[in-house]
Amino acid sequence: MKQSLALTSLLLSVGLITTSAQSAENASADRVTGLNEIGTISVSEVVGSPQEVERIIAWKADEQGASYYRIVQMHETTRADSWQVQAIIYA
Repeated sequence: MKQSLALTSLLLSVGLITTSAQSAENASADRVTGLNEIGTISVSEVVGSPQEVERIIAWKADEQGASYYRIVQMHETTRADSWQVQAIIYA
């Protein structure tokens, strides 16, 4: 799984894959009020900038059929530029 996330991060960063125009959007807590929560995404030791990590979350949310996601936890691990992220996804 870590290799898959690292590969996805690398491909996103060099532009070989992109999130589509229909990809899931980041949403604030007040924006998701009334939306149907359909699951969670949890990733760890994802290498890259915070923006690259957010693109991975958007891609994974889109892959699971979500219209929106809300990152509820994102922090850098003890290894530089390595992140642990949890997000809730919504239909």
